[in-house]
Amino acid sequence: MIRVLFLCTGNICRSAYAERRARHLAPDLDVVSAGTHAMRGWGVDESMAVELEARGGSAADFSAQQLTESLARSAGLILCATREHREYVTDAWPDLEPRTFVMKSYARALADSGLGAWSPVPASETSSLTRSDDIADPYRMGQPDAARAADEIDAILTQITRAPAAD
Repeated sequence: MIRVLFLCTGNICRSAYAERRARHLAPDLDVVSAGTHAMRGWGVDESMAVELEARGGSAADFSAQQLTESLARSAGLILCATREHREYVTDAWPDLEPRTFVMKSYARALADSGLGAWSPVPASETSSLTRSDDIADPYRMGQPDAARAADEIDAILTQITRAPAAD
């Protein structure tokens, strides 16, 4: 099975939540997360941990990690919280562009493509990204913003996991 890497800035809010929720929704999925400027060794942000545990996931034993080239290359699919995170990857390793996407646009493109869950989609399917494709950072913004980010990520993960299984 493909390895999925979720990416955000500090790896304690959006990508940490996405990793742990994806594990909960798709237990057989090989999933990891990282940050472009990770708060190395930190656990899941308290507000996001509340959301995660309320929705059946677990923040236990999570430790934030920095995105490295080897980690990026180990993933068959890289799902980013924002356009800037995607740009970070594609600037550093241009050859990874075909498997690096912004989460929201990826979920839409996957639904339109008819491909199986967690499959890379053609780049043309995600070419016109806007600010509305980004998941805003809830760090230190309080529980309502954490809940909003969690809702957005849950909607994306639900849409992806409802796609037919990849071959």
